[in-house]
Amino acid sequence: MEIGLSIPRIPDAPGLRNFVQRAEELGFECVLAGDHLVLPTHGTDQYPYTTDGSFQRPADEPFLETMTLLGFLAACTNTIKLGSTVIIVPYRNPVVQAKMFASLDVLTGGRMICGVGVGWLEKEFEILGVPYAERGPMTDEYLEIFKVLWTQPEPEYHGKFYQIDGIQFYPKPVQEPHLPIWVGGHTRRALRRTAKYGDCWHTTRQTPDFVAQNLPYLRREIEKAGRDPSSVSISLKRSLHFTDIGLGEGAGSRTGGSVIGTTQEVIDDVHYCRELGIDQLTYDFRVDGLDQCVLVMEHLADRVLPVARRLG
Repeated sequence: MEIGLSIPRIPDAPGLRNFVQRAEELGFECVLAGDHLVLPTHGTDQYPYTTDGSFQRPADEPFLETMTLLGFLAACTNTIKLGSTVIIVPYRNPVVQAKMFASLDVLTGGRMICGVGVGWLEKEFEILGVPYAERGPMTDEYLEIFKVLWTQPEPEYHGKFYQIDGIQFYPKPVQEPHLPIWVGGHTRRALRRTAKYGDCWHTTRQTPDFVAQNLPYLRREIEKAGRDPSSVSISLKRSLHFTDIGLGEGAGSRTGGSVIGTTQEVIDDVHYCRELGIDQLTYDFRVDGLDQCVLVMEHLADRVLPVARRLG
């Protein structure tokens, strides 16, 4: 059982450097960055993980651009994996996006994770001039383009949105046959996308039981795609808060998949997740400020990470 961390959304270069370097020292598998470019002034009712569709972050939340942030953190680290949780695939040109991930994989010696999603915030699509209704087909086509560019010596692709031929694309990623693709989402369409393109189902803000209920469908779809179900790992990302280490819970709405409890209850939850077939857990922390995030990280590493390692 691997454990990764979500990178705090704070534009503090020294603080973020300290966070990821401490995560590396403590032996966490990866640090992952979320993706938003703009947020609507008047909020939204489209967020998939709260009952009323409201997004927990204020409109002036200072989101750093994902690939820029990962490039900065890559230069601050040596061994820990870095990736996206998740990059909204339709927001960026697929060739440029593939080049960004490949470049970072080369520069980090093969440490990149390509976490992908279709997106949910219609206003953001509107501002970027990307058709919201086409986000699913665009994501599928872009993932196909990623793989073609990363693996073929003379890439060629003919789809609905892009025509690619007569080019070469180098350098290729260090990881073979390509960067691991972690597919986000919780719908049946996301599961089918995972089965066809993904190396991991990286679902967010769900309960372990939700994951378990959907695993039979995912495995059937993987087999339909002519792949081995054991080749696709399962990752669950949730918010975490320890109630017994003296830190107050940060602001924001809880989602259904949050882990709020004592250290022993968190350990019990890790055991339960592993029993259900979950291979990786990614946590963000429900505390305020980077200093408190580091305290939670250190407690997680001291008390929970050894348990997860013993589970295999």
